[in-house]
Amino acid sequence: MAHLRFLIPALPAGTPDGTLFLTGEHRGWSSDPEGWTFEQNGEGAMLDAEVPAGTLLGVKVRLRRPDGEVLEEGDPWGGRAPAHTLTVLEEGGVFPLDLQGWQAPDDMPARPSRSAPPREEWTLPAPWGEQTVRLWWPSGHDGRELPLLILHDGQNVFDEAPTFSGQSWQAGEAAQALADAGHPCLIAALSVNAERSRRYVPFPIDLNAYDPGADEYLDWIGAELLPALEQSFGRVAPSRRAMAGSSFGGLVTLYAGLRNPGGFGTLGVLSPAVWPDDFAVRRWMEGRAAPLTRVWLDMGDHEAHTVGQAAEMVRLTHDLAEQLRLLVREVHVTIGEGHWHDEAAWAARFPAFLAWWLRGLNGPARLGHDASPVEADPVDLGLRP
Repeated sequence: MAHLRFLIPALPAGTPDGTLFLTGEHRGWSSDPEGWTFEQNGEGAMLDAEVPAGTLLGVKVRLRRPDGEVLEEGDPWGGRAPAHTLTVLEEGGVFPLDLQGWQAPDDMPARPSRSAPPREEWTLPAPWGEQTVRLWWPSGHDGRELPLLILHDGQNVFDEAPTFSGQSWQAGEAAQALADAGHPCLIAALSVNAERSRRYVPFPIDLNAYDPGADEYLDWIGAELLPALEQSFGRVAPSRRAMAGSSFGGLVTLYAGLRNPGGFGTLGVLSPAVWPDDFAVRRWMEGRAAPLTRVWLDMGDHEAHTVGQAAEMVRLTHDLAEQLRLLVREVHVTIGEGHWHDEAAWAARFPAFLAWWLRGLNGPARLGHDASPVEADPVDLGLRP
């Protein structure tokens, strides 16, 4: 066991009375303070804990008020904040926790945006209600007849204001850099709400109440979204269309590409969550093929609860790549060093995916099957430091 000292240097202004405690993946995000309470000292607080070496911790601070209400740390505007992450070493150590504020769950956070917002937002009718489509195209273009990328989790990919935890993919900046290098594209990002597990998981699991909606979602993309985009921006050949997403968004992207082999020329499968229904997608893939499709497949090397489990996730990613290579035209694998399962990691890998897709439209991709994005020449990819 490693001894850790979690140190809150200063509590946010206006912190109410109550019991401060630590929760996280190692506790199943429990709201029971027992065994994990902080000792308040002056403006800050401290917690000593024993944690197995090799644990990959994602943690947050919560506060239980005297009336039983539980608050979670948030950003300075009352929105959700990303988890603090830590690899537990045998020697342990002090782990500072910088708290910015407390969530105000009943209010929409007035979080400012640092990154480029979409050019337009559409609201289209869908079987599940209104669907927000966030559209971006590069400066100097009108968006017409450009290669098309459909992104899942559209609330997270452009500006920070609507994001889940204040982190975005900075997709507009990445795409503008590629456009400046001669590789423009149109991005249509589809926002999702609390029904994410139903919309993106094609197999029955408890998170979607055993009522998957991925087929309905993908049918809508083909029958409603693509015609609407064609009417406004012109027709794009399937070979010049791509779909991409992360986690469950990566799962539904992989499923979409093999479900409709002629629909998309490129798939961006980032950190795919392929575990639902005992890895059902691996069995479902058997006997299916998309021989003209290119697949970008990636994973971070910190995407699990322990260092050992994370290494197993990397191995499983390579196994998935080998299975895919029998079914599609090309598979590119990237393993993100030091990357966790979060928006920051996907933002870091997204520019290389984008360059690989767009450059591949004009011939073989310069990156090899198993190269890391950092091995590519950034000037050649149209990226800048």
